[in-house]
Amino acid sequence: MGPRRFLACSALALFLVAPAAPPALSAQEKSLVRCDALVGFNGTAREGRFAPVILSVENPGARMKARISLTVTWGSLRGVPPGWTITREAVLDAGSTRRFPFVIPLPRDVRTLQAAVTSQGTEVGSLRVELQPLSTASRIVAGISSDLSLDSISALGGSAGSLRVVYPRVDDLPQAWAGYDGVDAVIVHDTYFQQLRADQVDALERWVVTGGVLVFTGGAAALQHEPAGFGRLLPVRVTGLTQRSGVPVAVGGGFLRRMPGRLQLAQSLPVQGTVLASEGDLPVMVRHRLGRGSVWFLAFDPTTASVAAWDGWLSMWRNILDSDRVPALGAADLPALPMEDPWIAGLFAASPIAFPSVPALLVFIGAYLALLVPLLVGGPGRGMRARARLLLLVVVSVCAGLAGWAVFNRLLFHPGLQTIDVARVEARSGDGLAFVTEKIGAFSASARHVEVRLGSSDPVLEAAGWRARPDLPLSEPHLSLTRAGARTLVRGIDVPRLAARVVVFQDVVRFDVSVRVRATGSGLEASVSNGNGKALRGCYILVSGRAYPLGDVAAGASVQRTFAASDGLENPPGTSARSAADGAMFRDADSRRAAIFRILDEGAGQGAGPTRLVAWMDGPALPISFTGARPTGNRPGLALVSVEAAQ
Repeated sequence: MGPRRFLACSALALFLVAPAAPPALSAQEKSLVRCDALVGFNGTAREGRFAPVILSVENPGARMKARISLTVTWGSLRGVPPGWTITREAVLDAGSTRRFPFVIPLPRDVRTLQAAVTSQGTEVGSLRVELQPLSTASRIVAGISSDLSLDSISALGGSAGSLRVVYPRVDDLPQAWAGYDGVDAVIVHDTYFQQLRADQVDALERWVVTGGVLVFTGGAAALQHEPAGFGRLLPVRVTGLTQRSGVPVAVGGGFLRRMPGRLQLAQSLPVQGTVLASEGDLPVMVRHRLGRGSVWFLAFDPTTASVAAWDGWLSMWRNILDSDRVPALGAADLPALPMEDPWIAGLFAASPIAFPSVPALLVFIGAYLALLVPLLVGGPGRGMRARARLLLLVVVSVCAGLAGWAVFNRLLFHPGLQTIDVARVEARSGDGLAFVTEKIGAFSASARHVEVRLGSSDPVLEAAGWRARPDLPLSEPHLSLTRAGARTLVRGIDVPRLAARVVVFQDVVRFDVSVRVRATGSGLEASVSNGNGKALRGCYILVSGRAYPLGDVAAGASVQRTFAASDGLENPPGTSARSAADGAMFRDADSRRAAIFRILDEGAGQGAGPTRLVAWMDGPALPISFTGARPTGNRPGLALVSVEAAQ
């Protein structure tokens, strides 16, 4: 064997016995992660609302960077299954188990929840959950309690529908306010000496502002409330325990009934709210209104045998849980047409995106025919050959078409995405929080894929549907929500060509406005303090069907005014269905503001309704921007501010 043949054989032998090159992912890194999901509260969620999901990911392998995605699908719409996708970046340490909280919509025909974990483009774990068995049409009350002592409340269902009581673990309570969207009330009995995280308490507070009912029960367990982290939400400060007999309780309609027997009560001092029932100087029932909702404190333990056997027990709870809570986003159902939304329809009605008016179109057609007819019947074309005349006709037609395109359809076929938006800010005087709803209408002359950036960390997003043309099918709504620290980036807003899209954002934001109104013998006194960074413009006080003009209130400023009765502007004749402001506050305002007010605050200040401050704030209340978009008509966002005055 020659030297060359010997070297070749040796190299081949080494190649055959050498270990294979390491793959992109080692065997340990390719080990599948294990996923598990808790949907709703103890596996129960209300249909047509948003629900919390806790996805647990166990990684038995090596440390990896992963992308966690959650996709919800529901009923097919013309063969297209609508869906909602949320993605999140994460680092999974070796041998660790992490819990990822999400909030998902549950339409009435919801189908599945699909979770996927990918690393370096490879799926390393997945989970599929059928959602229909977990969703219910019943009202839900969440009881934070170490036992099942609140089950009797389910008898309150009645005509409003059945009611179900669930008992979530403290660790499983949502970290975002929208996780409570399907819950009518949260009753805190005892936390079995666990402490809530700050984001969980903040989520409860923000949910109450949107219309939730939060109830703290008393007795010995009341000593746990403040150490558990509920201090700032409690309307009282618990100082100890005492015993009393014949304790009065508010059962609705302003009536009080006394409970027989001797009860152990939590001794407390009122901090905020109204004392509805008391025994001497001891508060028994306290209610604090916060935004749309309320926070209650009961000095007694309603789960004890003597209280639960009292014949006024259900009347007391019916007084507290008086109605089915209005969902934050109306409903998470299938998409609707954007032009059916009264907000956006009113706004787009004044949009420059439109075909030419009939008179302008007739003038253009007349000018075109005046040029074209002489070429057909003679005149300039007399004596020309047939081919030359035909060429001249083609040139004239093309030039006229291009001119019409440039003159009439320049805005309609603009290649960019055009948007228009309006926000509603609802607040109660002195709460420091406001419930904000912002709707954005987007129009595209060509198919566009844009990004939306939010400055808030905990917004809730609802996407309404869109239709390109009546003869085209509805497109699939696909939203991918990625959170990055204190900023939120919403990806995947698709607007088909010649189509409109409505996107709704809702959140609870800090809003420092204080309004006090006091009636006098000759009129009323009003005081408004604006602690925000933007001015309140065109302010009016609406009370008892009259509108009192207050003017502008600069950022960080306070205004005090005294009004005579004659200063109030009444409803115009024959418009009793509208508030006084509808006929008064827009005499010098543009039609856009008038249309927004009629839609959002119709009837405010009427009859015995609450006294309100109605004003305008430049720019949207939520910091939202579209990548590559421009406002329709270059008009800034506008927010209608409605603040309920302090009693």
